[in-house]
Amino acid sequence: MRHTIAKDDALTRLTSQAYCKMVLHAAKYPHCAVNGLLVAEKMKPKKKDPHGEPVLCVDCVPLFHGTLALAPMLEVALTLIDTWCKENNYVIAGYYQANERTKDPRLNQVAEKVAARISENFSEAAIVMVDNSRLTMSCFEPIVHIYDHHENKWKSREVTFDCFEDWSEAQKITSALLEGRSYENLIDFDNHLDDLRNDWTNPVINKSVLDLC
Repeated sequence: MRHTIAKDDALTRLTSQAYCKMVLHAAKYPHCAVNGLLVAEKMKPKKKDPHGEPVLCVDCVPLFHGTLALAPMLEVALTLIDTWCKENNYVIAGYYQANERTKDPRLNQVAEKVAARISENFSEAAIVMVDNSRLTMSCFEPIVHIYDHHENKWKSREVTFDCFEDWSEAQKITSALLEGRSYENLIDFDNHLDDLRNDWTNPVINKSVLDLC
């Protein structure tokens, strides 16, 4: 049975840059599982408000393609990305994954395990599962499933345009970058480990997104 939460309790929203890079990662490796981290700007501590502002994930860091459960490499990646986040006033706020088999956007143990690690430091962490069976050049509808952690369970949320900072912008930019095959330039942490000159912060893609805003 799939647990759901009400839209009013939604905790996480995605910027165009965060959404676009997740989709490009899945598009670059259509026959592999891919994963990565979502980052948000670090906010000052404030009173807990169950209906407060949602967490805005401003970017994502693509991690791996193919084998996702390599614990030593994940630890190296988390350490480096956590340092980068602190230097840029960001916090690791979530996890994304696209499964190897199309038509299988379900959560699995890898997703839950990594997300649990993130939740230790950021209690409002979310999991975003990319549904690569719905990946098209136009991307007219969101192709993600979002899960929030409630009562010790990962519960799916109805994905509406409200889950995005600006869905029309995200759709337009994602479509344009897919058409231009920008996913070929996307760098994940695996690519960085192959050649340390490969920059996993993806400044080229970030600039492309900015230019299209």
